[in-house]
Amino acid sequence: MTNHNPEQIKKERYENLKERINEFKPTWDKNGVIQYRTERIAILHRVTGSQVEFIIAFDDLTRDGYRLMAIDEEGDSSGGYFYFQKI
Repeated sequence: MTNHNPEQIKKERYENLKERINEFKPTWDKNGVIQYRTERIAILHRVTGSQVEFIIAFDDLTRDGYRLMAIDEEGDSSGGYFYFQKI
């Protein structure tokens, strides 16, 4: 980012994110309990009817050194999203 114009910097950041989508999308499972997991972060989705799977995934993540950082249950009547970071 060589330009110091704030709008240009925002545009370059967004373009960088768009370019990297293909790198991340293959491991994203939008319908799964484990929606996303890397060596740094993980996102679980608590889905109605998949409570046992959620508990197993949650247990696996904490055993592997991930720590729950945030929970987002707003706007999702089927459960919520749980964001983890590896410590």
